[in-house]
Amino acid sequence: MQIPRPPAIGDRRVIDELRSVLFSEPILGATGVRPKGYMKGVLLTILLGWLGPLVARRATEPLTATVHYLAVTAADIRLFSKPAWADAFEIGRWKKGGYHATLRGGAIDLNLQRLGRVTLTGGAREVLDLVVQGAAGPVG
Repeated sequence: MQIPRPPAIGDRRVIDELRSVLFSEPILGATGVRPKGYMKGVLLTILLGWLGPLVARRATEPLTATVHYLAVTAADIRLFSKPAWADAFEIGRWKKGGYHATLRGGAIDLNLQRLGRVTLTGGAREVLDLVVQGAAGPVG
């Protein structure tokens, strides 16, 4: 028996992948994002080979240097890490009104408990708007 789900907005591939991990609540929207500094690590890896990740090891702190998934549910936002050859795993979740968010062009600044200030780039604009709507206020 299929459980009726509201149509989610964002990246369909990400939504389908997260539904296998996030089954307790319906997904309102989900998108793939990259932490600030991710492309610096990729570029240095291309230019320097195996030495690239060592030079850029702190470029994406406090997040890992992988693609991340940002999911919005009715109660909270959730951040997942997606390594290249592994399944997505949850980094953390924050209740609506329990974090701060500001949208700047194609990037979103988040002030998250336990992680601090995080900048994520890319992603579907509609999902990022949902994240900002659920925030307690702008990043200050």
